[in-house]
Amino acid sequence: MAKTKRTVFDGLFAGLEDIPDAKTGCTHTVLFGEYGEGSCIMEIENPVQQLSTDSAEYEFYHNVLLNIVQILGEGYALQKHDVFSRQAYRHATEPDAEYLTQKYFAYFNGREYTRIKSFLIVTQQPMKGRFVKYDPKAWEDFYVKISKVKDCLSERKIPCRELDKKEVTEYLHRFMCFNFRDGAFSMTNFKASDEYLRTGDRIIRSFPLIDVDEINTPPFVFPYKEDYINGYRVATDLFSFLSQIPDTDLVVYSQTIQIPSQRPLLRKLQQKSKRHGSMPDPSNKIAKADIDTVLEKLAVDASLLVYSNFNIMVSCNVEKATQVSSYIETKLYDCGFIPSRTAYNQLELFCNSFPGRAYSFNPDYDLFLTLGEAALCLFFKEHLKHSESTPLKTYYTDRQGLPVCIDITGKEGSVKRTDNANFFCIGPSGSGKSFHMEKNRTKRKQALVKFSVIKT
Repeated sequence: MAKTKRTVFDGLFAGLEDIPDAKTGCTHTVLFGEYGEGSCIMEIENPVQQLSTDSAEYEFYHNVLLNIVQILGEGYALQKHDVFSRQAYRHATEPDAEYLTQKYFAYFNGREYTRIKSFLIVTQQPMKGRFVKYDPKAWEDFYVKISKVKDCLSERKIPCRELDKKEVTEYLHRFMCFNFRDGAFSMTNFKASDEYLRTGDRIIRSFPLIDVDEINTPPFVFPYKEDYINGYRVATDLFSFLSQIPDTDLVVYSQTIQIPSQRPLLRKLQQKSKRHGSMPDPSNKIAKADIDTVLEKLAVDASLLVYSNFNIMVSCNVEKATQVSSYIETKLYDCGFIPSRTAYNQLELFCNSFPGRAYSFNPDYDLFLTLGEAALCLFFKEHLKHSESTPLKTYYTDRQGLPVCIDITGKEGSVKRTDNANFFCIGPSGSGKSFHMEKNRTKRKQALVKFSVIKT
């Protein structure tokens, strides 16, 4: 019998099953890794709207993520994928819609824009070197942690839902062919090199943020970055440029943190501090001071030490590889980061960035040890502007040139921004102020009639 040739993608996962939870009665779709570790994938929406310039929202989301890490605790890993894909705009209009409405949306159909989708993956640490054995207590703890994470997100009003078996399968296949554009997709062969992966006429290149041999990071890191526009200080995400990378059809920002057992790490750090203190050298004194600062923060603030990996993966044409690389390196340099120049393991980085593969990174050259608060500062926190939920639908175009629905009154939509009944419309002569106000007045009357009928 002829032996089939084994490829590097054959052993990524062991299975995908729907497992019922006896306590809650719900069913979890669990993705099993090569060592039997279970993972649960959830789709979320980042709560910070892009260009909101509100630093409090970034700090709020950072605290939510920190709470999730504290909930998971030792023996778990948290992955987050932010997918920036190029899409063609489509807006379905009703057949009985007004003529101008149909023509308005038909004008934008087919326009290219960037869509952001975010996924949160919780993975239980595998038991390497042993046979996979069913442990009911471990699985019960896994289900409890998943429920607590979902409750934590829902209490903060962050949209979250678990992916079912069909959605997880499609997610893995789309990640495999690195194509998240709506519609049909196909796979082709991979050709790996030291610089990128070649697939058809496209390349896939990974940019790890941290080089463990040469740490080129800013001395201080915050959940947001401050820019100055016309003399005013505004807050933006550290990596807000990911949605604006030119000549790319897909960008995936993979963020991974592992929460190991804390006591062995503390003993190692204490021993290392003593070794540095025994050698009176300027560099050793600096290293000892840094370690002592970390140990003090761990003791006072009850922080966690985590192993982290941050990887920016881009897809573009072969001819545009140099321009895309220069753009990313320039933007990262503005943030204080210099990406790793020794990322020759492009195929390994791509395989380890799959959802549910948080424990497959090589600890010698792919993972770095840091505080949990610092690692979570590098998580992406923004979403693009989308239509508001309001009965008074008024459409304007956003910065990508796409129509979005807004509530011009500020009080009729799901988010109440004001309780004032007065508002006005300003514009030059002939711009349609009267038509616009009369149309919205009619809509408001219809909405009030519907509300009164429902109320009675």
